[in-house]
Amino acid sequence: MTNRIRVLFIHHSTGGLLIYFGKIRKLLKKVAPNIEFWDHGYDLYPSFLLSKILGRFTFRTGLTDGRGKMVGKDFKIVISNNSPKEYADIFNRSPEDFTLGNILKFDIVIFKNCFPTSKIETKEKLEEYKRYYSLIIQGLSRFPNKFVIFTPPPLRHEVTKPEWAENARELSVWLASQKQKNLAVFNFFDLLADKTGKNTNMLKREYCSLIPVDSHPNIRANKAVGKIFVDFLINEVPSL
Repeated sequence: MTNRIRVLFIHHSTGGLLIYFGKIRKLLKKVAPNIEFWDHGYDLYPSFLLSKILGRFTFRTGLTDGRGKMVGKDFKIVISNNSPKEYADIFNRSPEDFTLGNILKFDIVIFKNCFPTSKIETKEKLEEYKRYYSLIIQGLSRFPNKFVIFTPPPLRHEVTKPEWAENARELSVWLASQKQKNLAVFNFFDLLADKTGKNTNMLKREYCSLIPVDSHPNIRANKAVGKIFVDFLINEVPSL
């Protein structure tokens, strides 16, 4: 990798915490300085000053550049935390659409939903999510850009049930099996979830925060995954 590569990571709170505590930009600067890592959180508040003050807590930061600085604009990316439905809409729009057109200005586009997506109570809901992701993948195939889908992170034991967690695991396995020439899947779920025991398919206990109902992976989790994600971005994505 010798040429400048512009990356956009679209996320909400879990992604923001991964960038910050996983030190993504710092690691990339050290090992791959040609990668400009931009990210897009929730859209900005009507007041940019308010976004600058509260954005670090609410993730209403809009677009952040490769230096980690908020640029004061957003792409009007309206996505929920608990369904891939909105991504299916965005990635099947015309490339002349304001939101999609701005996203496509980047060489590599990475995107994810947050942990509420892993609350999959029924097989019917699981199949619905698979249909949305299939529509997303179909839409992405139209473009020359490279794309990375994050599998949704797991829920912690206190806020899920074994059968829901099993459905979430099935979604991550299915997503990881999807092959396309311009698409890679980063299995965020698999890195964060236990594989055996009473906590199977749930957020590892050592990765849980101190708040019993909070499924955001903690600092330890983000540090561990951050290094793996940077290696993935450098070694696997360019081969698409």
